[in-house]
Amino acid sequence: MSRIREQYVSTGKVRFVYKNYAILGLESRYAAEATECAEEQDTFWGMHDLIFADQSARRTKLDEASLTAMAVNLGMDEAVFSECLTSGKYRTILSNEALAIQSLGIRGTPAFLVNGVYVSGAQPFEVFQQIIETELQKVQ
Repeated sequence: MSRIREQYVSTGKVRFVYKNYAILGLESRYAAEATECAEEQDTFWGMHDLIFADQSARRTKLDEASLTAMAVNLGMDEAVFSECLTSGKYRTILSNEALAIQSLGIRGTPAFLVNGVYVSGAQPFEVFQQIIETELQKVQ
């Protein structure tokens, strides 16, 4: 993702839209809600990346306490973040996103649509690069 962001998104060649697809139960839903609450403090990607790094390395339980600790670690206002997370204010939005994603036939994560071209799973940069370059040529 960092190379895609650097070479395509930050240069304005590609618009990147992220949708949460919380399909792995309560912890997955909490993590998705936490990223949305982090976005309120302009820290979506920091929270997203920290959660995924943590799950790769330690598999910390993704509950209110651990997600709030992550938010504090990223410099967020603890009270604001905690209120957002406990309020459930993003629950309906995230549920609707999941239904929309399912309606596209997507059943797992990670999943990507590059201008309508479906890419399943974590693929190397070169796979995305080839698809992106092909799609960019179509619009030039």
